[in-house]
Amino acid sequence: MTNEQKQFLVNLVNTPAPSGFEEPVQQIWRDEVSTFCQDIKKDIHGNLTATLNPGKERSIMIVGHSDEIGLIINYINEDGFIYVKPIGGVDPTILASHRARILSKKGIVDAVIGRTSLHLLTNAQRDKKLEMHDIWLDIGAKNRKDAEKYISIGDPVVFGGDFCEMTNGNATSRCWDNRIGVYIVAETLRKLSKAKNLKHTVYGVSSVQEETGVFGAGNPAFSFKPNAAIAIDVMPSSDQPEIPKERFGVTKLGLGPVITRGVRSNNKLTNELINTAKRTKIKHQIEVDFGHTWTDADPISQSRGGVAIGVVSVATRYLHSSVETLNLKDIDLTVDLLAEFISKSKLEF
Repeated sequence: MTNEQKQFLVNLVNTPAPSGFEEPVQQIWRDEVSTFCQDIKKDIHGNLTATLNPGKERSIMIVGHSDEIGLIINYINEDGFIYVKPIGGVDPTILASHRARILSKKGIVDAVIGRTSLHLLTNAQRDKKLEMHDIWLDIGAKNRKDAEKYISIGDPVVFGGDFCEMTNGNATSRCWDNRIGVYIVAETLRKLSKAKNLKHTVYGVSSVQEETGVFGAGNPAFSFKPNAAIAIDVMPSSDQPEIPKERFGVTKLGLGPVITRGVRSNNKLTNELINTAKRTKIKHQIEVDFGHTWTDADPISQSRGGVAIGVVSVATRYLHSSVETLNLKDIDLTVDLLAEFISKSKLEF
């Protein structure tokens, strides 16, 4: 990726936007995509759909979700300490000692996530699995009235750090899941916008509320009626300690995009993706679905009379944590694979 593309990626991952509160990231995505695609529509829930080459007989939709996991304020006690519920799949055992950002109506309010100090815990308390009600947010407020000057019930919260490059082309961020998806959609559209004789209509979607029930992507699929669709997401890599390969298979950072085969994934579309990767010598990996992909592809597959779906993922360590880690080259290879597939496929599924 160019320096400009990397900055676009960094802006996406550094901007807080949990499910239901995606507008800041959606605006960044729209501003960038509008430089090479002017036809961008927003629906009632906030999904954005950019259309390239409209009006062709056959069409394909590529979709990534813009939201991230987070927390939401549900109680402030008399001393000004703040209690939260999860937005999406949050493991409470990882939260203590994190810094957090409350996205209030007045702007970002910095907080720390606290729990009882180890010095003050009984042996039984130390052995107890941490639950969401065992932690709280501290903004330094004197009491509830003071806290309410800055934050309100229903304010969303994100935890964890921003983009940081590591060794060997790897990088970490709190929300690769799934800002890399919307980045890949944008960059695939950018590449296809320069292609000559593009045969099909291409819909690029930055969807909302995937983390809270795979909710958003079915709406643009219903509205635009694509013949096929590919969801771009992350998936857990197995190249870390304590991951049994017999149970989860083998996927690794730096070995290219992961193509899903299985029950819900359309076999013809999947095989064509794999053949495209082989023909162009793009490194790739395979995972399986056994009835659900757990991505935006699931609601799309059931839209109207049904849509042929595929999933292409980027292997990522430590998903749904504050230190999600992947290889940046895998992102570029995924863009290359999708652009080549879309430009050459007949979309006859």
